[in-house]
Amino acid sequence: MESYNNEPQISQAASYEFNTTEEKLIGDLAGKMKFVSYFFMAVGVVQAFAGILHLTSATLDPPSIIISGLINLAIGIWTYKAASSFSLVAKTRGHDLENLMDALKQLKKLYSLQYWLLIVALVIFGLFALINLFSQN
Repeated sequence: MESYNNEPQISQAASYEFNTTEEKLIGDLAGKMKFVSYFFMAVGVVQAFAGILHLTSATLDPPSIIISGLINLAIGIWTYKAASSFSLVAKTRGHDLENLMDALKQLKKLYSLQYWLLIVALVIFGLFALINLFSQN
């Protein structure tokens, strides 16, 4: 009788290795992700530092600049960690699925942050839209 469970057996999953073409694709992705991560980390550090320098400024909003910088720094760090795990998939033998799962966990953190930031932004936008709508009447 045919099984409908498409999940591999534990022993099969533990020994799976990506082929050379797949490893090249994953390695290329990792390299591009690392470049993006360096950019986000640099921007995050500069923003946070600029926010700290302008704490006494009346013309800028330092807390929002610092928060924005910390968010960009977190995005950069999680992107870097995911890229590092993807890179290990391409470079090592015997741990492809373990490294792939670690990369996916890091990406989940990154996208969970972006998900919640979008939810908060949409709620704030909705509240301002309602306030604006009712204040005009």
